Amino acid sequence: MNFKLISCEVFKQELIHCIDKTSNNIDTEFIAKGIHDLNSKGMQSRIVKSIQKADQKGFDAILLGYGLCNTWIYGLAAKKTPLIIPRSHDCIGVLLGSKQKYLDYYFENPGTYFQSVGWMENTENEPSIKKRSLQKLYGMDMSQEEIKSKYGEENLDYLNDALDQTKHYSNMAFIDTGMDSDSHFQNHAKSKAEKNKWTFDVLKGNINLLQNLVNGHWSDSEFLIINPGAVVQQSIDEDLVTVTNPKS
Repeated sequence: MNFKLISCEVFKQELIHCIDKTSNNIDTEFIAKGIHDLNSKGMQSRIVKSIQKADQKGFDAILLGYGLCNTWIYGLAAKKTPLIIPRSHDCIGVLLGSKQKYLDYYFENPGTYFQSVGWMENTENEPSIKKRSLQKLYGMDMSQEEIKSKYGEENLDYLNDALDQTKHYSNMAFIDTGMDSDSHFQNHAKSKAEKNKWTFDVLKGNINLLQNLVNGHWSDSEFLIINPGAVVQQSIDEDLVTVTNPKS
């Protein structure tokens, strides 16, 4: 089979490994993780741009290496080519191998900050993304001097606390998918947890979901298949997403 893969760069190492093991022909495109820092519409617009290009090239299917992140997928429509996407809340569920494993850990360990090789390799946003990001829009990327100049030094502590995106975390979990052979990233994550006085956990990852994606093994429980003419809709049950098919 001849597939186009459009994926967040968070999965790059895992997907390269999976592609090496599949018999399908995979044309790959990795998109910067930073588009998650745009609003839902901005994120969808960037991914749809790549989908539209691939839609003209006769692929058997377009594979999407994303979760429901930012609800970007709601309203997504397939044109000529079927779209395939994992049924997962976000990349954490994909890296753990199932949405249920993610939910089980999440509810047992509230306040967890997740890390993986892909997350840690891609921390810096491109300038074009930074200037359109939600952080820029809400002033969350301001330096200490900029905050003092705009709001006054007497408000500095209050604003720093309000802008602190990590203050509600108490645990860090590193997802080990086998891509960190020398434990460089795991050790770095552990050091970050210690610096923040958080507990630290290592979770065994599972790349079977990504392997099934590129192999073309798309069970209904794990993947949403968006056929030409169908539109993605939110689902309130455990399927997470569903489609509205065109009227015949």
